[in-house]
Amino acid sequence: PEMVRYFMTVREAADLVLTAASHADREARDPQAGDQRAAVYVLKMGQPVRIRDLAERMIRLAGFEPGEDIDVVVTGARPGERLNEILFARDEPMVNLEGIDGVMAAKPIFADRAQLSSWLDRLAAAVATDDRAAADAVFGEAIPDFLVRHEAAGEAARLSHAG
Repeated sequence: PEMVRYFMTVREAADLVLTAASHADREARDPQAGDQRAAVYVLKMGQPVRIRDLAERMIRLAGFEPGEDIDVVVTGARPGERLNEILFARDEPMVNLEGIDGVMAAKPIFADRAQLSSWLDRLAAAVATDDRAAADAVFGEAIPDFLVRHEAAGEAARLSHAG
């Protein structure tokens, strides 16, 4: 009942795709952009909405009363789902999109070839020895917020099995 999500219309989603593609195309042709290019574009959607509130509003808009005419069934979080949606990783640097209102962007965190090779070698060794902790350590270094997401997924799975 406390799960919160952001929403956008189909038109807003389509506009976001076109805006991001156009912006990315301009940046790809800009020799000065280098590694400063944005990679993740997100619509500024305002405040997130509690899923339960949305369900109750939709029931009322249909002319019914939640809990009386139509029950709101709480199914719980699926494995890996969060209560609160996170649009950007904590460590992702934000990019100012000049001339584009209503869209936020973050630039990717790049690793050089040597770092990628090291991670892949360590990951292959962890897989070969079935060492989950070593694999998680590699993912924790390579993926911003991986350990936070991994712990949250484990907690959600634990809670769904308990209830």
